[in-house]
Amino acid sequence: MNYKNSLDALMTILNMGGRITQASKHLSHMLNGLKYYSLEVNINGDHYFIQAFGQEATDLFNAVMSILDEKKTVVKRIEKIFI
Repeated sequence: MNYKNSLDALMTILNMGGRITQASKHLSHMLNGLKYYSLEVNINGDHYFIQAFGQEATDLFNAVMSILDEKKTVVKRIEKIFI
């Protein structure tokens, strides 16, 4: 399957039922100053490693943080219902 960029790959996998299994909470900078971000996703038992550089890394990082924050909020709401 072909993707436009790393964010497209992530969203496609998540929309197909995949999930984020590992994601850094920080955006990295390489020695040459280039921004770098990576994460691992899982779908149907297969693991994929998604990487991005430069502005694409920033965009991917922001999207992942939003997705993870949204999931934490949902979990907190569910916990409150059962307390």
